[in-house]
Amino acid sequence: MKPWMKRFILVFMSLIMLWGVSGCMNKKPNREAIIDRMIAHLEEKYGEEFVPLSFSSSNWAYGHDTLYAYPKKGSENDGFEVWGTKKDDGTYAIRDGYFGIYIKPEYEAVLSSFVSEILDEFKLYTDLGEGVLPDRLNKDTKIEDIYNKDELFTSDTILFVNQKSAVDKDINESLREIGRKMQEKKLVGSIDLFLVKENQFESIGLEHLNINPVKKKEYFTQNQITLWVKVNSLEIKEYGEWK
Repeated sequence: MKPWMKRFILVFMSLIMLWGVSGCMNKKPNREAIIDRMIAHLEEKYGEEFVPLSFSSSNWAYGHDTLYAYPKKGSENDGFEVWGTKKDDGTYAIRDGYFGIYIKPEYEAVLSSFVSEILDEFKLYTDLGEGVLPDRLNKDTKIEDIYNKDELFTSDTILFVNQKSAVDKDINESLREIGRKMQEKKLVGSIDLFLVKENQFESIGLEHLNINPVKKKEYFTQNQITLWVKVNSLEIKEYGEWK
């Protein structure tokens, strides 16, 4: 074999080896490794165990890996999202939505304490939303430290009030007072208040919000009124008013 041919073969083989190494380095990490990394992040952040449900890799539509998981001490009904994003500097950022589930019992307890100072018989349910939240929110975050005007964290609360216990109340002013207490504690979001007929109060639940309008009249005295404590300004807005 001629010398120039040997050199050509050596160069060609070297290029093939380089392409192979480069291709391996550019491959996405193993999905199981990513899931393990996300779960480890959650367990360190919240100090409890989690179970993965499903996983999808980033693609042209979504620039992040997505894991659905739930706390081992809970159930699949407590499922939430985890997002993993590879940044330009090579780091891998992880954000999750578990904080909204983690903090919900305490959040509802604080709101209930506000309401109990103003109204007697009520049922309160709060939804802290879906998706992911700022990673700074963790098991050590106090209620009063959640708020940040530049971050999206909000709440949607349903408040059922026994009509009998509110007979002598100015229900509009009662709701405003609850809103002012939310302002003081920097709890942002909406409260939908429903007055419930006395004979229906014991059995009332969130499922009754989805029944047809005619049937609703058997449970509620009027349409709800809504108060909103705005995320970016803590300003109170009202929608609707009891007549």
